[in-house]
Amino acid sequence: MLIIEHPQDRRARRTQDAIIAATVSLILEKGADAVTIRDITERADYNRGTFYLHFPGKPELLEFILEDFMQGVGQAYAKPYAELKEVDMTGLLPSTMPVFEYIEAHQDVFRALITMHGDMALRLCNMFRTYLTEDFVLVTEDSEYTINYDIMLSYLISATVGVIMHWAEIGFKYSAHYMGEQLTALINIKPTRLLIEPGQKGRTIHERMLLD
Repeated sequence: MLIIEHPQDRRARRTQDAIIAATVSLILEKGADAVTIRDITERADYNRGTFYLHFPGKPELLEFILEDFMQGVGQAYAKPYAELKEVDMTGLLPSTMPVFEYIEAHQDVFRALITMHGDMALRLCNMFRTYLTEDFVLVTEDSEYTINYDIMLSYLISATVGVIMHWAEIGFKYSAHYMGEQLTALINIKPTRLLIEPGQKGRTIHERMLLD
């Protein structure tokens, strides 16, 4: 695994951030493969020497952007539980808003990563699963059904990541606060009926919306 230390010096971190921001903007403009170190240094207004002080090359920079983002999401998820022993899951979870807020603040990075990594959803799922299996135990309400714990985890994680990926797909149309509330509602409120409308069959969702 690539290890590039996060600089403690604020000026050094600002330089890294400027290089990352320049790289992300270029990736969104023309794709990661087409971006060169010269493009990055010109956009960030640094020379190549400064670039190489922080990153051995372009592959290491791209890997750092991925790992830095994933680490940020992971910290946003885990930090709220540091001093807690138990959490009521019927309400807004302590981690929900921090995660959505972090992604919202780094939405360009997330969008760039999605273009480079077709498995971003899987990466997020694996990260959340690691936290949930190593640091948490989910307790369910009494039920007539026997719930498979691993399947339950997969359901909850997939639902969370699915909402996050949809948010990105629609261009972060809604605020982090709204998305956090929606996710909480979706987890706690289940559909009770499925209505079949024959006149709607065969129409796209867009066409249905136009008719409403």
